[in-house]
Amino acid sequence: MSPEVVGLIGSFLASAFALVRYAMTQNRSMLDRFVVFLEGALQRQEQVNGRFQHALEALGENVRENSALLARVAERIGLG
Repeated sequence: MSPEVVGLIGSFLASAFALVRYAMTQNRSMLDRFVVFLEGALQRQEQVNGRFQHALEALGENVRENSALLARVAERIGLG
């Protein structure tokens, strides 16, 4: 083979390698951003779940308190 053909093939392979490397770098960058997004979404979901847990606990306490009050009222008026 002539040196020109070898040089052409070499530059083609170098260009192809550079493009593959660039694509892999971009893919890695996109993957990193996606992971950060997922971690943020998970944190937000955990915060929402914590608020719901607190609200449900308060609701359960209030229902117990109201049930006790209604039982006392029913006893006073002779329904219980």
